[in-house]
Amino acid sequence: MSDKPSTRKTPASRRPASAGKRARPAAAPARQYVYAFGGGQADGDRTMRDLLGGKGANLAEMTRAGLPVPPGFTISTEACTVYYDQRRRVPASI
Repeated sequence: MSDKPSTRKTPASRRPASAGKRARPAAAPARQYVYAFGGGQADGDRTMRDLLGGKGANLAEMTRAGLPVPPGFTISTEACTVYYDQRRRVPASI
């Protein structure tokens, strides 16, 4: 036997499924358009004022603080922008 490495190729049927394939980049996370609050938990907080609006950010923060806030949701300002960009149609992503 020779000390040289083999130059023979492994048949395709014996190669791992991932061999020769490029890894796909991870899909971007879906954009969130609806933020829920209530029951002591909230998806948003006071730092999201530009996204949730003043009332939405305050409701989220009051919920996080433990105040008795009825459950509800806030539709983000981005959802409104998408709505108007789509000629006043709500896309399936929302």
